[in-house]
Amino acid sequence: MPDGRFAFLSVVPTPPAMRALRDSPFPFETVRDLLGILRMLYVATERESSRNERRLGAIARVGRELKQATELARRYAPGSLGFTAAWERAEAALLDLGELVDGTTPLEPTLRAAGDRIRRLGAPGDRERRRRASRERS
Repeated sequence: MPDGRFAFLSVVPTPPAMRALRDSPFPFETVRDLLGILRMLYVATERESSRNERRLGAIARVGRELKQATELARRYAPGSLGFTAAWERAEAALLDLGELVDGTTPLEPTLRAAGDRIRRLGAPGDRERRRRASRERS
C-alpha cells in the first residue's frame, strides 16, 4: 500500500514526445488553391450586408498561416524541423478553415466574387480598346 512518499512523482511532467520529421512532398499547388478560395471567401464576406469583422479576421489568419507554411516549405529541406513545421502549419490552417466553412456555407457568393475578378482582369485595356476601335473604323 503506497504511503505517499513517492506522490511527487505523479506531478513530474513527462517530456514531450519527439516530433516525427516530415519528408513527404509539400502540397504547394493545393495550398495555392486554398489561398485563392480564401481570397474569394474574404471578398464575398466583405460584400455581405452584415459585414462580419470576426469572420474576416479569421479568414485572413488562415490565409497568413497557409502563406507562412508555404514559405517555410520553400526555405527548409524535407525531413528538417522547418519543413515539418510547414506541414503542421498547413494542417492546422486547414482545420481552422474547416471551422469557417461547412456543408451549409453557400458557395454562390464566393463564386460570384471569383467571376467578378475574372471579368475585371479580363476586361480589355485602353490599348486593346483603341486597337479594336481602329479596326472597326477600317
